[in-house]
Amino acid sequence: MSNPVKTPTLYRIFNLCVASDLALPLPVIEGEPVVEIVEGAVTPRGAALWRAEPPFAFACFRDDDAIVLDWPEARFRVAATRVVVDASDRIVAAGMLVPAVWSVVMAARGVESLHGCAVARAGRAVAVLGASGAGKSSAGLAMLDRDWHVVTDDLLVLDDAGRAVPGPPFLRLCTNGEHGRAGEPDAGGKLRVATPGVPAPVPLTGMVILHDDYTECVRLRGSAAVAALLDQVYAPMVTHADQSRRRFELAVDLAARTAVFGAPPRSLTPETIERIAQENAA
Repeated sequence: MSNPVKTPTLYRIFNLCVASDLALPLPVIEGEPVVEIVEGAVTPRGAALWRAEPPFAFACFRDDDAIVLDWPEARFRVAATRVVVDASDRIVAAGMLVPAVWSVVMAARGVESLHGCAVARAGRAVAVLGASGAGKSSAGLAMLDRDWHVVTDDLLVLDDAGRAVPGPPFLRLCTNGEHGRAGEPDAGGKLRVATPGVPAPVPLTGMVILHDDYTECVRLRGSAAVAALLDQVYAPMVTHADQSRRRFELAVDLAARTAVFGAPPRSLTPETIERIAQENAA
């Protein structure tokens, strides 16, 4: 007797309909998929683009028209319309797909991503950018108690109009329990806490970059804002043609249309986020 053919499940990832052989912690939808996620063998080969040694072992290669991402836990062959997953633990692989692998999918589709969390209320969004541990997700969590919604966490994707595109409906928080929220642990060692989502992209009224360079919350303008935004691209390696140009154009566009601030890590209060949203509303 032949084995039954497995039907992929359709999910929404940053407004893309995706057919996946892996179960993903994402909304299930109906539609016509534009990206497929399949299981198969992935060989780390091609032109080496990036390599990091343990304890954060990782390598990245360009293999013909695809990018190969190689971690000890899983390997992915990424192109604009297809991702091949090679992993013994499907749950771990699913957790790595969003956000880490998906930033490369977006780059293959001509879209650059930033490392940030965005929250929205009344049609206005504020994005909080920064390195892991800077307090992005914690700032987002604090806004939930003020009737704000999470647009996206960790991976910030913007559309052509500079609006924050809805990502997965959860926050990724440290597992130290200080936030007092229940959730599911993910492959990255974070706690995945479900949150209310938003149905459509939301205009940004402000962006706050959490970094040790700042001793207080200050407005950044001109080249200072552009440079600070360029430092917040999600992945540092250049994997696709014209990617450096696209990143620069994104930073220039955001600095021109959105109020950009710098603040110390873990310093952002709900009152500051609400003030930025109010004072910079169009």
